[in-house]
Amino acid sequence: MLYTGFVMNNQSHIPDELIMISKHFSLRTSLHVSRWWLFAMFVSAVFDVYFPELKKPLPLYGRVAIVLVEFLAILLFAFDAARFIRQMDELQRRIAQAALFFSVCASFFVFVLWLRLEREGFFNAVWGPPIWNNTWGIASVAHVCVLLGGFYGIGFLIFKHRYK
Repeated sequence: MLYTGFVMNNQSHIPDELIMISKHFSLRTSLHVSRWWLFAMFVSAVFDVYFPELKKPLPLYGRVAIVLVEFLAILLFAFDAARFIRQMDELQRRIAQAALFFSVCASFFVFVLWLRLEREGFFNAVWGPPIWNNTWGIASVAHVCVLLGGFYGIGFLIFKHRYK
């Protein structure tokens, strides 16, 4: 057989396989596509959010290695997501790309707005000094991953409705 990677019953992917509230949700597909994203989020949550004191006694090369591992995992996630999107049909690919673009733009907007509000002292004035990590900021890869995932879900629902 010339094309060994293709089987007659292969179906194209649909973005609904990644959305938990969809009837087409597939945990297997979702974990296959987002395994590196979850790994980056886990490493960031452990070393940046919950136990930042674990990273402090490490030498510089250890701390740099942790950061590089997080961003390498994000890069590997981008390749997995691109492969997943390439296997979609044209309409589904368009919806997924629009939702991904929306999530990146909305996350960037929220990140910059949050940074400016924190710099001006808004959060300290409203809620007082921060209890965790001495900052109200979006200070880790885990925070950004949650923003991207949430905005991808919102964008997917918006664009899926738009293209119906």
